[in-house]
Amino acid sequence: MSGFPVEICIDQPEHAQLLQGTCCQRIEMCSNLNDDGLTPCPTAVEQVCEMGFDVVAMVRPRPGNFCYSNDELATMKRSIPDLLSAGASGIVLGLLDSSGRIPFADLQSLVADCDGLPVTFHRAFDHCSNRSEDLEVVIRSGCRRLLTSAGAETAWEGRQELSKLVQQAQGRLDVIAGGGVRPGHAARLIEASGVPWIHLSARRGSQSPDLDLLLELTSELASIDR
Repeated sequence: MSGFPVEICIDQPEHAQLLQGTCCQRIEMCSNLNDDGLTPCPTAVEQVCEMGFDVVAMVRPRPGNFCYSNDELATMKRSIPDLLSAGASGIVLGLLDSSGRIPFADLQSLVADCDGLPVTFHRAFDHCSNRSEDLEVVIRSGCRRLLTSAGAETAWEGRQELSKLVQQAQGRLDVIAGGGVRPGHAARLIEASGVPWIHLSARRGSQSPDLDLLLELTSELASIDR
């Protein structure tokens, strides 16, 4: 197994069985990957945890933009305890205001509901109107991870901006490179950006994780001198 940590997003618990023995070191559990991931049911989280994986759970109440109403924020807050009780070791979430900025008070309140467990701010960050300033908002809120392509279509295309985010963060959170990561550039992406994690998901419309891709990545990432 690769020593370089890889997080993989799935939306069906049975897919976790296919990931045993691959480079997967953490699973992000969601529902509806065709909608870029929504909140999963707690039972799905529990099933994957029982397979021995470290599992983080998405909290996203609907598809579309990340500007949530008070009712939607309340729904997010209600989801968190159920997912943690199901065994999730962390939560994945994100939100923006109408100006494309991250609302600190709302984010801090959601982070506080996670009982000190790691919170990942997801790729809503790619839609921020000022990513440099909002990185500081994410850090001040207590989030310990950030999943991003630095605003680019893919993480590889955003590698220079990813590097700037890693340098700005200075270890205050883990920057996870996500978005179109594929064999052939994964090792170069890591070397160019300095990210400590990479993130994959089942391809849109696929019935299961791409195991051939994961095996290729395992071989490629094993060559990295950490």
